[in-house]
Amino acid sequence: RYEHVLVDEAQDLSPVELAVVVDSTTPQRSLTLAGDVAQRLLMDNGFTSWSSTLEELGLSSTTVEPLEVSYRSTKEIIDFATHVLGPLAGKPGKPTRVGAPVELFRFAHSGDAVGFLGEALRELVRAEPLSSIAVISRYPEQADLYYRGLSNAEVPNLRRIADQDFPFKPGIDVTDVRQVKGLEFDYVVLLEVSDASYSREDEARHLLHIAATRAAHQLWVTCTGTPSTLLPEELRARGY
Repeated sequence: RYEHVLVDEAQDLSPVELAVVVDSTTPQRSLTLAGDVAQRLLMDNGFTSWSSTLEELGLSSTTVEPLEVSYRSTKEIIDFATHVLGPLAGKPGKPTRVGAPVELFRFAHSGDAVGFLGEALRELVRAEPLSSIAVISRYPEQADLYYRGLSNAEVPNLRRIADQDFPFKPGIDVTDVRQVKGLEFDYVVLLEVSDASYSREDEARHLLHIAATRAAHQLWVTCTGTPSTLLPEELRARGY
């Protein structure tokens, strides 16, 4: 029996899994469950909210303490991510700083997007060789396509991350959103944020929110085809 248990990312555990954790503690049931409901990866595990899950666990009198300050991202990124969640959004943490605006870049096809990103990323690596950069798609196949294109464009320090094997070194990690939860990068580029990849469904809202909030300083959004309607209308209107 454990005197105290701390579980991180608890929103992606089912009530049954959490019940096993509860049963592993001493009779005092001393636990700390940490997690952000907005950043759920699993939609069908039975976790719907903190209140309902704690009630199922017999812990309904437990105190829930929301974090009120967001230290990772700028106000612009947090505002974007909150809009993406739409009706699923709770009260966001208060940002501690402002930064560059979120930008949308639209292309006729992926070849144009690769050409643009290849030049922009080469320049960024030259200007800030110690920076961490993530290029994030929704699906692994999209990450494969862009990795090959950026490799052919001779973008330096480029890595394809497919199994959470992040080196945590300066450079550019090309990956999909299910690999990056809990991580942080100086700069993030979101790939193919179109209606085809991010429709108006709860899972898409959560995944796009996760991907966007990996960025500490600046966020770019790219798409070919029609931009996702999850994006703020003013961003879609002014996209390049």
